[in-house]
Amino acid sequence: MRKLVFTSIFLLVSLFTFAQHQLAGTVKDSVTNRPVEFASIALLLEDQSIYDGMVTDSLGRFSFQNVKKGSYRLRVKFIGYKQKDINIEVVGSREIRVEDIHIAPTSNQITAIDVTGQAASQTHRNDRQAYRADQYKNAVGGTALDVVKNLPSASVDALGNISMRGNEGIIVLINGKPSLLDPATLLSQIAANDVTEVEYITTPTAQYDPDGKGGIINLKTKATKSDGFAWILNLQGGLPPIEDYDNAKKQHRYGADIAFQYRKDKLELNGSANYLRNDNAGFRDGDVWTILNDKQTFFPSKGERSFDKYNYGIRLNGNYTINSNNSLSLGVLASKKFQDRVADIHYENRTIDRNSGNLISSLNYFNPNLQNKQGEFYLFDFNYNLKLNDRHRFNVGAIYEYAQIHGSTKNANIENGKDTVQWTHNTYENPLRGLRLSATHIWNLNQAELQTGYQLRHDQQEGNFEYYAAEQGQPSAIVPEFTGKLNATNRVHAFFSQYDRKFKTSQFGIGLRYEYYERDVKLLHTGEEYPYSIHQLYPSVNFMQEFGHGWSWKIAGSRRVQRNNNFELNPIPEREHSETLEQGDPELLPEFITNVETGVVKKLNKGNVFINAYYQHAKNPIQRVNSVYADTILHRVFTNADYAERWGIEGGADGHIRPWLKGNIGANLYNYKISGQVLDYKEIRSNQDWVYSINAGLQATIAKKWSTGLQINYLSERPTVQGWDSRFVTPHFNVSRTFWNGAMTAQLQWQNIELGNWGVNEQRITTQAADFYTTTNYIYEKNILLVNLNFNLQRLNQILKLPKSEFGEKEF
Repeated sequence: MRKLVFTSIFLLVSLFTFAQHQLAGTVKDSVTNRPVEFASIALLLEDQSIYDGMVTDSLGRFSFQNVKKGSYRLRVKFIGYKQKDINIEVVGSREIRVEDIHIAPTSNQITAIDVTGQAASQTHRNDRQAYRADQYKNAVGGTALDVVKNLPSASVDALGNISMRGNEGIIVLINGKPSLLDPATLLSQIAANDVTEVEYITTPTAQYDPDGKGGIINLKTKATKSDGFAWILNLQGGLPPIEDYDNAKKQHRYGADIAFQYRKDKLELNGSANYLRNDNAGFRDGDVWTILNDKQTFFPSKGERSFDKYNYGIRLNGNYTINSNNSLSLGVLASKKFQDRVADIHYENRTIDRNSGNLISSLNYFNPNLQNKQGEFYLFDFNYNLKLNDRHRFNVGAIYEYAQIHGSTKNANIENGKDTVQWTHNTYENPLRGLRLSATHIWNLNQAELQTGYQLRHDQQEGNFEYYAAEQGQPSAIVPEFTGKLNATNRVHAFFSQYDRKFKTSQFGIGLRYEYYERDVKLLHTGEEYPYSIHQLYPSVNFMQEFGHGWSWKIAGSRRVQRNNNFELNPIPEREHSETLEQGDPELLPEFITNVETGVVKKLNKGNVFINAYYQHAKNPIQRVNSVYADTILHRVFTNADYAERWGIEGGADGHIRPWLKGNIGANLYNYKISGQVLDYKEIRSNQDWVYSINAGLQATIAKKWSTGLQINYLSERPTVQGWDSRFVTPHFNVSRTFWNGAMTAQLQWQNIELGNWGVNEQRITTQAADFYTTTNYIYEKNILLVNLNFNLQRLNQILKLPKSEFGEKEF
């Protein structure tokens, strides 16, 4: 790691000689002092002709390259703000850094405006890539998860697990604020229509938690651009299923979300509320065999695997500028998630003598299984900003989170179609409480910024797990071996320092984070305790150089950690269904990851092209593996392998192919190797293969008010320490029409398109060892049709004028 840091710094310093003439600055709101993104910047000559032009980035920044000596006028425009002109004199070859440009909101009320320009679909910085959410039309009416899965390096498998660059360990932020919830749960609580931009932070700097080997996803939600109210309403309904696999219950799909923004003087509010019911029909087809002593047991299975699920929630954020030096913000998120997973499976068991091949026994039975998971989630966020002077600022923040997570699993083994020979029922309550505190000092230097601070993270989860079982004709009784109470506590003390510097055509950042991490897992029913603590340093470095003509190059490196979640640490067994017993390991070790990447970006007239190469080494990679528990039961547990390596390359492009046709494509290709001893198996297991994913889309304007699009998400087969997961593909189609001058948009979505036997929305998961083999194909619903209606209530109100008196008012 030391060689990496020194080599990187040497390369960065050597590149500073490429500096060119530059005129740069930042545009801010004169009331809130916040950066104004997508503001138009024009550089005018003395005769008022345009020398160059651009729009500000997500931080309100602009930068003109190769500006010749002379006199210019800098003109700043943005909807809802007054135009501002500044005279600039460029003399000699020195860098011109314009003081922050503050533009004032206009008091004029604009009834309607047609915007013909297009903001960039993606932007690139030295540590992240940012993507506009509205370019992914197949996500309309869904959740933030539907937006994120379209990013160039993202993939979502059949079980809903999201990964970036092949890593499932990611951290999700909402407007830069972290949460203790897992990514899939958090992303499903935010409406897709409420997201304006998604940032993928590939090499997070020192002020961010080092958790998550796949990096950080930051969701930016809608905010107010001008004074007054703005409302947007979305409605969604699903058409009847085309194929429901003879599932017992009918699928329901409908939802709605509404978002508002309000700004007046020093106060800014924005919020949203959403409800989404999204059931999915499904089927599973499995084949399993185990070996115990001289007996081999086969138990292939087929049956329903469907989901009934819904979620709803509200989000509210408020910002108040007390004066030019003081401001504060408050945020609230409250939501509920509910899911019933039905797995009603028919088994055909057969046991033979391995020596003779003779049949020992055979049995057919039915296993109805209902797994319920639900939770209520609450998050409260507070931030206070104090500006001492132009150079020094302080920020203090607090986040409190509470989640009431609970559920149950019901199992029955029914023989002869009516005899219930075994019945089991396990329930759990697993509430989570978390607190984050932070204090940061920001020191503005000449063309640089130094952040130093302290962060505390503390979370506690108290689980109560009860398992009941009954044999045929016997009353139900608790099973002590599968019952217990668990307390899990995690605490992190962190000190960090991050230095960022801008040069004429380059950006540079270097940071160091120290953390003391301690966790404690207590089994209250046995008195066992599993403490763990460690001191760690997490360095990071990044650099980006612009070469002119739209070309830029970046290089970055960081060290990160993937901490064990409480589900992986929980040793109390859970009977998920007839053939599986799940259990965690309280002695699991965290993964420690080293990342290095480099890449180039080319800005086109109507888009971008980029390519990145990366390397990742993981120590103690966490794997979920199987072993034989009984002749018809596999023991599914978590364990650490020795190491894993990933070499990869990702690329993407977006832009207008024709004036009426725009497209986006992203691809990720990597070679993955994992190796280690698994459980009690003596041999060292290694698995290695190439893995790739493709996300691509086209959106066409086919008439003045009509548009249509096609999006495809493809994930190839990939190795695990004990086997492999098959490829997973989901194509989507949409067609839209606008009404009432854009006040309403109607859209038809055709999700998971299957016109033959392509294996769309299917995934086979296979693991094996010397004494077992298991493979299961999960088949989920195809050809889902949804109708979405989007209403811009502010514009609609302007069009749908109420009746009024024509003659009487004139006479009054």
